[in-house]
Amino acid sequence: MDTSTSPVRAWLLSACAAIVAALTCATALAQTPTTVRIGAASNVLFGPVFVLADESNGIAAKHGLKIRSRIFNSGIATMEAALAGDLDVAFPNTRVLLPLLKSGKACFKGGIGFVDVNTVNMVTKATITEPRHLEGRKIGTRKGGIGEVALEMWMAAKGVDATKVQFVNIAEEDLPIALAKGSVDGIIWPEPTPSLALEVAGPSVHRFGDIGSAFRDVSVVNVTCSWLKENGDVGMKKLIAAWIEAVDLLKSNPTYGATVTAKALQLKPEEVAKIWKNGGWPGGWSANLTDGQIDMYYTYGDFLKKKNELDQMPDMSTWIDSKWLKEIAPSRVQLSKYKL
Repeated sequence: MDTSTSPVRAWLLSACAAIVAALTCATALAQTPTTVRIGAASNVLFGPVFVLADESNGIAAKHGLKIRSRIFNSGIATMEAALAGDLDVAFPNTRVLLPLLKSGKACFKGGIGFVDVNTVNMVTKATITEPRHLEGRKIGTRKGGIGEVALEMWMAAKGVDATKVQFVNIAEEDLPIALAKGSVDGIIWPEPTPSLALEVAGPSVHRFGDIGSAFRDVSVVNVTCSWLKENGDVGMKKLIAAWIEAVDLLKSNPTYGATVTAKALQLKPEEVAKIWKNGGWPGGWSANLTDGQIDMYYTYGDFLKKKNELDQMPDMSTWIDSKWLKEIAPSRVQLSKYKL
């Protein structure tokens, strides 16, 4: 029997082998998860990051993602890491972010909301009972941080001159002791610091000021433009869908969320649960895009203009884009005033 292979048959075998190799390669690529490097500050409000990074719930794998989370000391540190190309997703301080976006020194895309809540509270000496009583007083907070911004915006809304308040730069972990010792007349910072101050200082202090009437902590999930360019719309939709699922799991099972968050931050689950209760979580994780959030960004912008830290707002349409969320969960897009 002639065992030689005809040229035609040889060509067919070669073609088939090439097709099989291509299909094998395509299958391997399809099964390779998309890596997302997410930076979180050392704070319980980053619960969704910790849940998304927890492989036991299967959310990331379900959406074809591989989450690599890193914990930083502050939002500014995550911004620096993102700008250096070491992160794909960051949650920088809005005071820092807006000027960088306007100048073109930072490029992010926000396709879904991260937080929309008032996380900032103030605790003062019990003798302070009216906004004008803050004039001439020492208020402890991180200089240039969210506490200072929130208090200045609130005082402006109350018609009180914030320049008459002496802001004292104190690390957040030292604020409760500073108030208890009388080094300052009040402190302002996100939870759990205010609640800790109440415990440490006792009946000589109290919660003061409806800060949330003038200030809300609003932030989107900021994805670097370089990551979006590499992974495209498909990658962005994977990430947004996974983020929604992580937030929904937190809200439906906060006990699990507190356990995962506590493990990431080396805390006890009951400590996380207590902080969440005082800070308005898990309801503060918005996982949507609304006109109210954009309004708050413009309010931030007006504040920064008055401080001569921003000449004008960045083009919001080059930063926030609802197109991916509209495809995945259209009911979560509540934008009528802004066409983004």
